[in-house]
Amino acid sequence: MSNFRVSVDHYMSSPVHSVSGGETLETARNRLEELRISSLAVTDGSGQIIGVISMTDLIRVGRLQAGSLPRSSLLTLPNQSIEKVMSRDVVTVQPADPMALAAQRMVDGYFHRVYVQERNRLVGVLTTRDVMLAIRDKRVRQPIADWMSSPAFSVRAEEPISIATERLEKAHVSGLVVLENDWPVGLYTQREALRSRNQSRDTQVEVVMSGAMLVLSQKTPLYRAAAQVAELLVRRVIAIDDNRKISGILTGIDFARVAASGG
Repeated sequence: MSNFRVSVDHYMSSPVHSVSGGETLETARNRLEELRISSLAVTDGSGQIIGVISMTDLIRVGRLQAGSLPRSSLLTLPNQSIEKVMSRDVVTVQPADPMALAAQRMVDGYFHRVYVQERNRLVGVLTTRDVMLAIRDKRVRQPIADWMSSPAFSVRAEEPISIATERLEKAHVSGLVVLENDWPVGLYTQREALRSRNQSRDTQVEVVMSGAMLVLSQKTPLYRAAAQVAELLVRRVIAIDDNRKISGILTGIDFARVAASGG
């Protein structure tokens, strides 16, 4: 059976990490940092899922609260409950649904995870990393050039984190490639933005950037790239052409597009 027609429960993870809607935004930020994930299910007193709180939500609110004064910190999380900020648009699938359907819902909503429910009970979560494992297992041999996003949004290493964070929001992306002399030297993602929330707005990106990326030839087969990303727990592949120039970027959503199409 194709790995994209196999049921979601074959690859999903359980139990699901969650927070209560009555907890604070700072609690959500701490949980996201501790677990190294981009969103959390929000549950009510009975354990039912009522929403999702993501890094995107926290950065949006944190930028509004901090304002744009040059001497202010990058982000300020208000003392608000999660339920006042969370998204109530929860995308779910059932355990018996095919992987391709779950991947399509990720692509449609630009989500890096979908929640798995059975009889209105939260039983698991399927992430883009799980999709990568399916691509690895199916040994999809198409080159990453066929599925990468191009151009790759970027920021220079010497630019301030205020510019980088604003670019994340305006471009509606979760990460930027950090360049030095036109070569990728790191990533500035939503995770770095939240970690740097108390830093001065003019702090250089290089000070806080992450090195959690892969730089691969655009000719690399998808299954090999997916295996390396899943094993190393990085989320982005920077694709380079034969002239060692950046030709695109492969994110979790791009891997989901592969699975949604059937590979």
